[in-house]
Amino acid sequence: MKCPILILNLLFASVFTSDASSSLLESRFQDIMARSTSHSSLVASLLSKAPVNKGNLNFPVEVQSVSPDFDPGASEVDVPYIPVPEYNDEIEVYEPDYSSEDVVTSSPQPAPVEGSQSYQSELKETIIEDSYDELYEEDLEQRGTGYYFGPLIGIVLPDDGSVRTGGGGITPYKADTGYLLGFNLGKDFGPVSVEAEYSYFGADGTGGISVGVNNLLARIILEKEVGEAVDLRAGLGMGFGFISIEGGGLSEPSDVGFAYDFLVGFGYNFSDSLAVNFDYKYYLSAANNEYDRISAHCILLSANFML
Repeated sequence: MKCPILILNLLFASVFTSDASSSLLESRFQDIMARSTSHSSLVASLLSKAPVNKGNLNFPVEVQSVSPDFDPGASEVDVPYIPVPEYNDEIEVYEPDYSSEDVVTSSPQPAPVEGSQSYQSELKETIIEDSYDELYEEDLEQRGTGYYFGPLIGIVLPDDGSVRTGGGGITPYKADTGYLLGFNLGKDFGPVSVEAEYSYFGADGTGGISVGVNNLLARIILEKEVGEAVDLRAGLGMGFGFISIEGGGLSEPSDVGFAYDFLVGFGYNFSDSLAVNFDYKYYLSAANNEYDRISAHCILLSANFML
């Protein structure tokens, strides 16, 4: 009973399989036919177009340049001969003869009217020139530069000192007010002056002692203008002092030693050839085995005459 049923199932399966295969083959065949039809139509459209024109593939023939025949005789130009002038020939110079009638005199320019632009410009130039002259005329008149020479006087207030006697003892003394005389020779460069000084100051002391010093100093002075004719001064001097101490039953020691001073003061310029200075100076010398150093406060008055 089971065998006939199995046979029937196989028959139905094979029939169904054959139907499916046939439908698949049929779809593939239709697809191939559709592609063939489209290809045929594409080929037909290409064949229906006009033929393409052929291009010219021939290369151009090289053209050789031909230079024109050069005729050297054709470029020759006849140049006229020009004689060279001799230098010894006299050259005539034309000198026109002017008469007084030919000379045209310019008419006088009218004076500028007050309030016009030309009048104001001339007025400004005049004011500027006058201001410039006033500004620098005083400096030229009041201050001079160059070499100068002048006397020097002053009052000396020496400090107390002491001297050593032959037996090794020390004799102190009190110094009295002294004096100073001398002169200066220097050169004024404007804000800086350099001068040389010779001066002598003497002072007495207790016990009959007398002190005298001859000084040779070189000094540099800085000046600062603080007014139309007033200058502030400050300087430093260095040099040598020839010191001599006498009296009091001493052996009168004397020696040459280093000396220097500090100066400060002010000067007044009366003109470009004369200036008067009022200074304070502190003087100091080196000590010696026979006396202490000499120191003094000096009030000085000097004059500089420009050479």
